[in-house]
Amino acid sequence: MAHIAIFLMPERGHVLPALGVIAELVRRGHRVSCPVPARFLPAVTECGATAIPYEATLPGELPPSLYEAAQLALAEAESALPQFERTFRDDRPDLVVWDIAAWSGGVVAHRLDVPNVLLEVLLTSNAHWSLGAEVVPPRRFDQAAIGFFTRLHGFLGCSLPEFVSGASRRIALFPREFQPEGHTFGERVTFTGPCLTGRAFQGTWEPPPDRPVVLATTGTQVCADAARGMPWHLVTKGKVLSPAMNVETREEVPQLAVLKHARVFVTRGGMGGAMEALHHGVPMIVVPHTTDQRLHGQRIEELGLGVLLDTVTVEGVRSLVDQLASDSAIAARVKDMQRMIHQAGGSTVAADVVEEELAR
Repeated sequence: MAHIAIFLMPERGHVLPALGVIAELVRRGHRVSCPVPARFLPAVTECGATAIPYEATLPGELPPSLYEAAQLALAEAESALPQFERTFRDDRPDLVVWDIAAWSGGVVAHRLDVPNVLLEVLLTSNAHWSLGAEVVPPRRFDQAAIGFFTRLHGFLGCSLPEFVSGASRRIALFPREFQPEGHTFGERVTFTGPCLTGRAFQGTWEPPPDRPVVLATTGTQVCADAARGMPWHLVTKGKVLSPAMNVETREEVPQLAVLKHARVFVTRGGMGGAMEALHHGVPMIVVPHTTDQRLHGQRIEELGLGVLLDTVTVEGVRSLVDQLASDSAIAARVKDMQRMIHQAGGSTVAADVVEEELAR
């Protein structure tokens, strides 16, 4: 079987959505190597892949601006590339899978002259719809911007659009129906929906026997205050001051296990979490931190799968939880998107794309 190297931006919203692809390729007998910093070693090794530890430079949380995040991504790629080249020069992969923000993986593929597949956890772009045009405000090319794009061009060896277009195929980890202008994307982009797998590294969780469940991974203190006296059980990520009896606080939330039973999800709106919610048929309250999360929230609201908020308040959370949990029209639209996600094929279809490229 083949040796497949998978390069991911070392951030939760990029690593966790790829685990299902990794696990499925391993299940099919391929040897998968995945460089990750120490905090993601358990997640990758649980999938059966070889986790290659390396020193990452990204901060614990990315900035709201995609332009600022891109600067951090370039610094990360510049730091990681020498480490990756040493590793894979001596253990050459047959194919590289790299996510849209892990530019060093694409460079490794080009330098080793091996086929490569792009993994997309952000909304994708073509001539009809562009992520960059939607979320990055028009910039006057001052010296700082000129310096950044010159540096990026030098690292990639070409412009970013040209670099991305060099991938043999693109795997989008969401359904075509969620992508704006999704019908305009051709066969080179395969919309697989989310690729999920078990996450024992996050621990176990059981729902309460007598209360509906609400999950909140953002605005947790406000959500905890809102839950006081309400007839639902709130699961939160992070610390909460003076939680009520119906509020469960955890440092690490086994999100898939909780979403299996949740009625509503309060989230920042990262693509991974949004797709996990829709896979389980859960409507969302989206309170974005970054510009791409805001775009996801706008899409969720546009499709009638939840609501987008700038901030959360106690009364707002109480009202919206009741509304989203009881609105039959929202429930029907969420169920319809859930059906589309299941039909997209997930990890099975993603692994098929990789194997098709291996066979070329």
